Amino acid sequence: MGDHNEKKPTNSGSASYSTALKKPALYISDLCQSHQVVLLGDQIGVSQHLDFLAALIPSLYESGVTHLAWEFTNSRCQGVLDQLLNAPEWDQNACSEIFADLLGVGFSYSEYANVLQAVWHFNKSLTSGVPFRVIALGLPSYVEDPDLLDGRSAAELQLRNWWMGGHYRDMTAFHMINVLTNEVLRHGQRVIVYANADQTTTKFIQWIDGVATTTLGNLLHRWMGEGVQRVLFHGAISEGALNKRVEDLIATSPEKPDNFGIKLDASTLGNVAVNELTGSCDGVETSFRLQDVANGYLYLANVKDWKPCLLSENFLNSSNYVSIEARYRALDPRESHYSMKELETVRREGQAGLKENWPSISQDDEVPVASKKGFFRRRD
Repeated sequence: MGDHNEKKPTNSGSASYSTALKKPALYISDLCQSHQVVLLGDQIGVSQHLDFLAALIPSLYESGVTHLAWEFTNSRCQGVLDQLLNAPEWDQNACSEIFADLLGVGFSYSEYANVLQAVWHFNKSLTSGVPFRVIALGLPSYVEDPDLLDGRSAAELQLRNWWMGGHYRDMTAFHMINVLTNEVLRHGQRVIVYANADQTTTKFIQWIDGVATTTLGNLLHRWMGEGVQRVLFHGAISEGALNKRVEDLIATSPEKPDNFGIKLDASTLGNVAVNELTGSCDGVETSFRLQDVANGYLYLANVKDWKPCLLSENFLNSSNYVSIEARYRALDPRESHYSMKELETVRREGQAGLKENWPSISQDDEVPVASKKGFFRRRD
């Protein structure tokens, strides 16, 4: 990067070189060394992003991070999860059951399981030190325990919305921060949190249907201030024009990077406008730029090049069919039981629909602000 380098003292007092534009793993590792909590906001089901997360485990550990927290496994399964990640042999059936407990057949993707297997591989390689842990932030609900419905339907009781946040989004945030505090923060340990982008907002308070929402990131920011940093994967914000402006700037920059991590208030990228989010920062409702809603940005690929996660093979079997079928029937009630073939069809339809929930890249006439000397320059 040549003229983009600047000297920066390290905690040890020696000097090292730091650039505004870094390789993604190095950027996250450096950020984790100076902050207790790093929030990674993302879309659901992007294969490249989960592959990156799985490969990141060793460098996180070297940076002093011993915990990954995420919402994709159920908090009531924490003990089973700890046992899985420290077992002498990998137990694929136990791994599948953990994801089945989250939402039946609705979350059976191999890339999420691969993250857990990467942690298991890493722990097995350790000869000393504490093992790496994955902290389950998923909110338990009636949907995952149909016996508690007492013959009623989860759909009738709107419990599907309850699990997903819905009208009770704040409950999800308070549940997550309670788990995170008890498992990690009160012990003074560091953690990287991987979650849906909506749960990672920090100083930005989002308004939905005229109501200010509360997220895990909001609660952490009020408590820990700059000790918490929010990093967004490219495409995490579902605004087509925004994502197109970012991709246009990357394509026309002299660096033309294949991937990068960057601090937003140190580059022109932070000035890209965010037009479709409704909310406020520090109590003021105004227009927003990327640097107003996040501290950092990760770019691994253009949105059109994203690959959807693959379904885990042999996820449904005779040992878990009864529990999975009951969970699914609680969501989509009917008198007769769903067959294994029908549940497999539900899985495949869900996987095929992942792309429908990703942001589109829309055309936009706004001229992006770029620097002829380099889009990713540091601004003093």
